[in-house]
Amino acid sequence: MRASLLWVVSAGIGLLRAQTPEAVSAITGVNVIDVVAGKAIPGQNVIMRGSRIAAMGPADSTPVPAGAKAVNGQGHYLIPGLWDMHVHLRSNPVDRDKVLGEENAAMLDLFVVHGVTGVREMGGDLSDQVFAWREAIRAGKRTGPRIVTPGRKLDVAEPAWPGSIAVTTTEEARNAVIQMKRAGADFIKVYFNQVEPPVFKAVMDEAHRSGLKVVGHLPPNLSLQTAFELGLDGIEHSTLGTIPQAEHDRLTSETAARKKRNLAMDAAESARRHMFLHEPKEAERLYPLLAKRPFWVTPTMVVQARVRYEIAERTDFDTDPRKRYFFPAIWQSWDTKGGRRRPPAAAVLEVLKSSIKESGEQVLAAHKAGVPILAGTDCGVSNNYVLPGWSLHEELEALVKLGLTPADALRSATLLPAKWRNEAATEGTVETGKRADLVLLRSNPLNHISSTREIESVWIGGEHYPRARLDAMLRLAAERAAPAWAAVK
Repeated sequence: MRASLLWVVSAGIGLLRAQTPEAVSAITGVNVIDVVAGKAIPGQNVIMRGSRIAAMGPADSTPVPAGAKAVNGQGHYLIPGLWDMHVHLRSNPVDRDKVLGEENAAMLDLFVVHGVTGVREMGGDLSDQVFAWREAIRAGKRTGPRIVTPGRKLDVAEPAWPGSIAVTTTEEARNAVIQMKRAGADFIKVYFNQVEPPVFKAVMDEAHRSGLKVVGHLPPNLSLQTAFELGLDGIEHSTLGTIPQAEHDRLTSETAARKKRNLAMDAAESARRHMFLHEPKEAERLYPLLAKRPFWVTPTMVVQARVRYEIAERTDFDTDPRKRYFFPAIWQSWDTKGGRRRPPAAAVLEVLKSSIKESGEQVLAAHKAGVPILAGTDCGVSNNYVLPGWSLHEELEALVKLGLTPADALRSATLLPAKWRNEAATEGTVETGKRADLVLLRSNPLNHISSTREIESVWIGGEHYPRARLDAMLRLAAERAAPAWAAVK
């Protein structure tokens, strides 16, 4: 009898939960940024029910439901939640014995504070923790941006980064994809320094059979054309040079031979060779084909400039007041003396700057051909002073500086990431029925892209983070890190 009564009570509680009405909130009189059309729609009421936008329309004909929690949006601009499509949550490879779980977890709040409601984590040695954070955020058990992740990267026999899976044969390639699919990967990340084409293709074939995209670095021994033909779905870091495969083969052979003779090619010479061998007419042929598939490009312009030459020219990084929001182990991984990356020699700076400039020109040409561009920063451990949260706004500004319009840049962090995730039907724009991931700005980002920094409120799945709450999250980040800094001093 008692067991039956307990079952009835438990079932009743479940029924009551199921019947509990979802929270209703509203943003009134706001200017909604239509990222598809690239225009502002003035004077809109946006009604949210639970995690979705239930209604949107002119304020005088879209009533706010009784009891709804309303935010006055007059004079403000509403955009979809931003996505950073290239971040890393990982430990410092210089100090492999220290797992930086807590230190990385503490950075999740910093994304939210800056309107970044989702991140594409790109693999590392903390895959189990990242999967756990992903699920906890989905379940509403912790604060943070939504996460998609490949888990562990696929690399060569001696991987460049801890945590990667070594892949040298077609069988290992297929098994690695199956392993990550079973672990819960949202996509596959490749990081091959050199790879045999059949092995590379085996990764693509198995991933596509499993319904997963494959993105990552362009292997130096493969041309962009070859990687595209083998099935790669997208590249990171704007390696859009169209060097013929025969030239890649010669360059690969020469690089190997010179290493044996202690005449290794340095970064400056490599950059010169790649700039010289790029074929603009081949780009005119290839880029429209990339656009048609589509093939996704994440330029990461800010990090390229920072690690290639800015760390050699700027001396103000360590005095940045934002230092207090990060644990010492994170900040120290960016130090140019003790971290992974060293400043380049002064003699090669101009060559590296020219290389970055040409990369940007190729990104703009690809964009004009219709290739989808994703905003990503490569922020995280070891990538010097690319600060999680802040850096996405730098990246949007860098894309506009290349020649994209502010509307293009916004799409690269909202609509296009939703399309990449196959979720554009339910996310990526401010529309009725879409997920309520939103950012309220104090000025119009279509006029100046830097307006994305002027955040008044953030919503993630309908949960409201007003400015006061965002400021409190920043204070908490500093308070969490303070004891660790005190111990260092």
